[in-house]
Amino acid sequence: MPPRDTLSLLPRPPRSGARRKPLLCLPYAGGGSRSYDSWQHLLPQAVDAQTLRLPGRESRIADPVPHDPRVLATEIADELGPHLDGPFALFGHSLGAVMSYEIALRLRDRFGLTPACVVVSGSRPPHLLVTGRQYSAMDDATLRSALDTMGGTDPEVLADQELWHLVEPTIRADLIMSDSYTHRPAPPLSCPLIAYGSKEDIDLDRESLDAWRAYTTGPFAARIFPGDHFYFRRWPEGFVMDLINRLYEHLVEVDQ
Repeated sequence: MPPRDTLSLLPRPPRSGARRKPLLCLPYAGGGSRSYDSWQHLLPQAVDAQTLRLPGRESRIADPVPHDPRVLATEIADELGPHLDGPFALFGHSLGAVMSYEIALRLRDRFGLTPACVVVSGSRPPHLLVTGRQYSAMDDATLRSALDTMGGTDPEVLADQELWHLVEPTIRADLIMSDSYTHRPAPPLSCPLIAYGSKEDIDLDRESLDAWRAYTTGPFAARIFPGDHFYFRRWPEGFVMDLINRLYEHLVEVDQ
């Protein structure tokens, strides 16, 4: 385990047990450590939000790109686990939502750690995910069109051939992880679980969002926001107001 000042996943160690409580965020497919800049700056000082730096991108560009989501979840849990000595929460959108759930399972099973809450966004629960080569088999033009429709990739990147070639390997690797993920039943979590979705997300309806309820024995809540798959980019204030309320209920005030 690397010392506290050389964590590869985070710019700094999680501030567990301090006045600021960690909110550890998992990026969506193709995303990096700035995936949630549109709303993280709106969080209160009591929440220490950081987005994990995954292998194969940014300062970790030389690290092997992962292809197995469960192997990656285990590696992340093994690196984070020894540093989490107080309340913390997990957040993930789309592929990041599934990764947050898998990491929570491993933190529980390998370290006896339970998040103060897990927040999943823009994803069906594992047992309802579409399996097979949904995205990773797309040709270049089809993939760009799909990403443009979802709204999570800068249009300038999609339009510029050189920029696209820089990000395409990471995006495709993440989509391979997404397409290869299959549900393996496990005992439910015991922490609060919050599920977020959006009205114009064609891959996620209210019934599917509510199905996350089966993944915890703790409190559950679901909320639908206006917008497309990346709703929090267009309406960050409304999303963050709701998220802050959840975090104060389950994370910030838990030991005050």
